[in-house]
Amino acid sequence: MKKHIMHIALATSLILGLWSTQALAYKVIDVSNGGKITGVISFNGTPPANPTLKMTKDVDYCGATISADYYVVNNGKLQNVVVSIENIDAGKPYDKKAIIPFDNKKCMFSPHVTTAVVGQRLGVNNTDPILHNTHLYHGPKKKTMYNIALPLKDRVIKKRMRKPGIVTVQCDAHEWMLGYVYVSKNPYATVTAADGTFTIDGIPPGTYKVKIWHEKLGEVVKEVTVTAGGTTTLDHTFSQ
Repeated sequence: MKKHIMHIALATSLILGLWSTQALAYKVIDVSNGGKITGVISFNGTPPANPTLKMTKDVDYCGATISADYYVVNNGKLQNVVVSIENIDAGKPYDKKAIIPFDNKKCMFSPHVTTAVVGQRLGVNNTDPILHNTHLYHGPKKKTMYNIALPLKDRVIKKRMRKPGIVTVQCDAHEWMLGYVYVSKNPYATVTAADGTFTIDGIPPGTYKVKIWHEKLGEVVKEVTVTAGGTTTLDHTFSQ
């Protein structure tokens, strides 16, 4: 009798868990009247100098040193900043089968920062003629997600991004290599361009919390109201 009750309780728990997951899942709706958020992310003052990274392996191909790409600032505008809408669970469609490119290229990661939606796959590639070992860690505790050996050139390994949050990417063969994948619960996330600009469109009218994240400068959250068919400007300036 006790086993029977336990089985019922377990089944009920699984069903409730499934309902909870479905309730939290992103839903596609009509956003023909959607608005957009545009803006520029800047850095005030002189940005910290990027350290010079010393190559400790494959020097003949990689070179002896390379400048890190932590701070990429052009005329005061900051590249590689993630801008994402956090509190939105229904909106525009997106390509669930998209493969998000992430290259081991010239002994660095390219792009340095990118975004994906939960469920999409990261296409990890090695364009170098040397061994790379791409190691993906999830969250602040850096729990291993995938550890991918890439001995062959131009072979794409596809791995699904199952959990939201920051994924830190390193190369076990070349310890100086560092990159990031911001995995979002929805398709409303992007990375600033070389001129610090970004655009997020197809947003249902409403008030949202927008996260602005940089790997070294931290994150801020701002409240933004989007109107039907309108454009809302959201600028932010980091400083140190």
